[in-house]
Amino acid sequence: MGILPTSDKFPVLVVLNPHSGRKQGLEAWENTVKPALNAANKPFRLIESNSQGHVISYFADNIKPIITDLAQSLSTVTPGAGDDETIVYPTSAKLQIIVLGGDGTVHEIVNGILKGVEGTGFVTDAFRPEVEFSVIPTGTGNAISTSLGVTSVQDAVDRFITGKTVPLRLMSVVTQTLQLYTVVVNSYGLHCATVYDSEEFRHLGNDRFRQAAMKNVENLKQYEGKLSFYGPTQRYNRASASLVDTRAENDIAQADNKSAAATLTLSGPFTYLLISKQASLEPGFTPTPFAKTSDDWMDVLAVQNVGQAEIMQMFGSTATGTHVNQDHVEYIKARTIELETPTQGRLCIDGEFLTIEAGSEGKVRFEVTSDPNIQIFHIFA
Repeated sequence: MGILPTSDKFPVLVVLNPHSGRKQGLEAWENTVKPALNAANKPFRLIESNSQGHVISYFADNIKPIITDLAQSLSTVTPGAGDDETIVYPTSAKLQIIVLGGDGTVHEIVNGILKGVEGTGFVTDAFRPEVEFSVIPTGTGNAISTSLGVTSVQDAVDRFITGKTVPLRLMSVVTQTLQLYTVVVNSYGLHCATVYDSEEFRHLGNDRFRQAAMKNVENLKQYEGKLSFYGPTQRYNRASASLVDTRAENDIAQADNKSAAATLTLSGPFTYLLISKQASLEPGFTPTPFAKTSDDWMDVLAVQNVGQAEIMQMFGSTATGTHVNQDHVEYIKARTIELETPTQGRLCIDGEFLTIEAGSEGKVRFEVTSDPNIQIFHIFA
């Protein structure tokens, strides 16, 4: 008997955030997702988020026993001579998680899982589990779903049943005091301020971001900081309408030398700055059109020291991605980035907020993680 990558008897974990978006997750679960799982004879376990931080704590505390149970469900027993028998355990196992919530819920699950297995040797060459996400678009922005071209709850369910996945690459965010992982976007300046202020407009759904953006454009600020890029870097060239390597080919081999000088530096101040793994952050808003969920690049959109007219011009073209051709827009693909600010600032990380200290003590490093013990996540696409 062979070892299967998944067990039909092991339940799909369904994480329901009833508070995300316009609180449409419960309706999607009862009317679409649950009937589809029952029709496909897929057992499930419902995990309902009852407060902020609940999901990350749940997975940090429970991921090891969950994966242990999954691995045991995949083990086989081979009879031997007499009463002897050999138990063969799998070298991999796929845990399927359906998320009815926003991108922030995915962020919490990822960080909860990695916190739960950190420093335990639980993920090794001998046993490397995979976590497969199906993200049902019931949040506010639905950046991951939108970037993958998911058009509806039913479309997401159909993709889960079909079973095709692609890697969900993570960005590590490291300061002197913490390390965490993001799946959508890290931002500074106007975008961060917009997300922060959007809470007061949450009752408007997606329109809350537009309202908050207009509030911040009316009182436009500039945010001091320096952005440094290390290793391979591509910069959008408007003349050729293409991404161009910023270094000679023979220099790219030095990518892993983290003591090397920066390949490229943007000195700021920044009006708008985001670092993303997703092309779209919501329907009709595609700030990083060349970003791919599954590649090993981070896409950077930077606008330095401009006024209201230039920002509004950029916003007006983000639906089509043509803003990258505007003179005041910098578009860069990179693998390692550092942000340093001369005064205390605020960073938005997948909708949460991180205070960064002034100077080198508050320096933040962003990288696309390549560690196979971290990069265990996939998404139905």
